[in-house]
Amino acid sequence: MRGIRTLCATLLLGMTLLFPAPAHAGGRRLTASSEQLQALFVQRLVKYVAWPGATGPAPGEPFIVAATDARSLRPYFDSAAGPDHFELVQWPAEKFHVLVVNNAPEREAAAILQREAGRPVLTIGQSAQNLRLGVIVNFRMVGGKIRLQVNPVAAERAGLYISSKLLRIAQIYRENDDE
Repeated sequence: MRGIRTLCATLLLGMTLLFPAPAHAGGRRLTASSEQLQALFVQRLVKYVAWPGATGPAPGEPFIVAATDARSLRPYFDSAAGPDHFELVQWPAEKFHVLVVNNAPEREAAAILQREAGRPVLTIGQSAQNLRLGVIVNFRMVGGKIRLQVNPVAAERAGLYISSKLLRIAQIYRENDDE
């Protein structure tokens, strides 16, 4: 019985993270932009990541999210919403818990990820090359659906613990994998 509950909870979590329900308003189907989805996923993912020691946000303090293109994400970050609140800043920044590599050319993304390698920062991207460059979480559109990919080796290097619940629904990237 416990196994069935665990399976159901895992499936529900996976569907919630990867397949947001389509919303309908007055007979019209509502859609979300890629920036809106990215902001939503960032805000949900932090619940499944543990930072070492005192490197994560203290209770009551916001998650600081740096983005290479913060302007495109700003409309979707409300710093006062919910128990986990967020502060969005433009990268480079001195202190942050999450780095979103968005709208950056591959060379720039590689340099940024190399600079942040080994720091306790959750790095998130959305291109095929990001995993190879060392990003921890990557989103890819495959057949019109968002696929979650996780690089556990990069997470280990950063000292971050990724929840097994998140790993179960993700495609696991190994650094010796060929894409």
